[in-house]
Amino acid sequence: MTDQELRDLVAENARAIRESDKNLKKLAGEVGWFGNSLGRFTESLFTPSLDRILVNDFGLDTVAHRVRRKHDDAIMEIDVLGYSNSEKNTAVVVEIKSRLRDEDIKNFLTRLKKFPKIYTEHKGKKILGMMAAVTLSVEQRAKLEKNGIYVVLISDEVFRIVSDKKFRPHDFGMKE
Repeated sequence: MTDQELRDLVAENARAIRESDKNLKKLAGEVGWFGNSLGRFTESLFTPSLDRILVNDFGLDTVAHRVRRKHDDAIMEIDVLGYSNSEKNTAVVVEIKSRLRDEDIKNFLTRLKKFPKIYTEHKGKKILGMMAAVTLSVEQRAKLEKNGIYVVLISDEVFRIVSDKKFRPHDFGMKE
């Protein structure tokens, strides 16, 4: 092989690598779009049932979807936030997942602890957590309940709280 043939081969390989990188970036964008679309679809499935649960079962008077707050340098997005400023003085932070992963539980617990620092208007309220998922394992449900998180699953084509009768929710509000 001559020096020129080697240079041509290296140049062709470099062009092929650039084209592959371009295709991979495009594919990553499409996968990201699909993931976001699936998440929004899952959230829309839960919306009517979560509104009913938060208003009727918890007695809250305000329910907001896809709430986003920037406080100092921290940004937190909440899938659903229900709250009441009346004598209930309670906020329920809801995370929605199509398929729950163990890492999601850990992240949600961290976010619940940070919630009163970012959503300062709810400081001093009773802060409850709720995980709504299409699928989760028995072990994940037990872990959520052990950590004081309500669990919402689908039953008879309606999403319902399925937390055990002995379940006691944890108050994630800041203690004065």
